[in-house]
Amino acid sequence: MNGTVLENPLIREYLKNLDAACARLRVPSARELREQVIAHLDEALSPGAAADEVKAELDRLGSPRALAAEAAGPRSAARRLLTWLFRIRWWAWTLIATGVTFVIAAAVFLSLMESAQPLDQGGLAAWWFYADGSRAVHADVGVSSIWAAPERYRQEQGFIVGIYNESDWTQTIVAGYPDVQPGDLSARLAVAGGPYVEHTGQWNDQTRWDLPASIPPHSYRLLRVLWVSYMCTQPGNETTIADLVLQVRVGLITRTEDLPLHTTAFALSGTKASASACGL
Repeated sequence: MNGTVLENPLIREYLKNLDAACARLRVPSARELREQVIAHLDEALSPGAAADEVKAELDRLGSPRALAAEAAGPRSAARRLLTWLFRIRWWAWTLIATGVTFVIAAAVFLSLMESAQPLDQGGLAAWWFYADGSRAVHADVGVSSIWAAPERYRQEQGFIVGIYNESDWTQTIVAGYPDVQPGDLSARLAVAGGPYVEHTGQWNDQTRWDLPASIPPHSYRLLRVLWVSYMCTQPGNETTIADLVLQVRVGLITRTEDLPLHTTAFALSGTKASASACGL
C-alpha cells in the first residue's frame, strides 16, 4: 500500500480495530484477512484520497468485527461450548462441581426416602372396647383372620394393632383412615409408644396416644383406630376393615402408605338393632 494512504488516520484506526477483532482467529487466518483488506484499499483508493472517500470505502468493507466473524465461519454448538468452558475460572469450576455433587447427593437421598420399607402390621390385634371384644367372632380366612364384632349404631367402637417400622428411617404417621369395604368410615387414629409398649407389646394407664407420632427405625408401636358407627349394616352382612391408608413422613418427603391388616382384619356385623335404628 502507498505509504501516504496507509498513514491516513481513518485507515490506521480501521486496521487497529481489525487486529483487535481478529484476536480470536488463528494467526494465519488473521494475517491473511489483514493482507486482503490492505490490498483492497490499495487498489480502491488513490494516494491523495479525501477523507470522505476513505470513509465510504471503509463502510463498503464493513465493520472489522463483521469481517473477523465472517473469516471465522459458522461455529458448531460443540465448539462454542468448548470455547465457553475454557474461559471458566478455576473457582467457577469448584462451584459447579460442588453444585453437581449436591444435586446428585440430594437425588440419592430422596430416592432412599422413597424406597424405605413401609410400615407393617404385627404383634397385638384387639378390639379397643370390652363390649366389642367380648362379643367378637374370630374366623380364619387363609393365612389371616377376621375378627367380627356387632355394630353398635351411634356408639364409639375401635380396635388396636401393633405396627413395625423395619426400615432404616424414622417414619412419622401424620394422618390416616381405614379403607372400609363397603362404605365410608370417619375415624381418629393415634399412636402409643415408649419403653413399656416396646418391652411388653401392651399399654397402661400412663400411655399417651398421639398423632402425628414418630416411629424410630426398627421399632414397634401400637396404632389405635376409633370411630362412631353409622354403617347401618344389615343382619347377615359385614363391613370389613382390611387396610389402613396412612400419610407418613419419611425424612423430607410425605407419602401415602397402605397398611394391610394381613394378620388380623376387623369387621362390623349387622344386627337387628342397628338395622332398626337406620330404618332398614
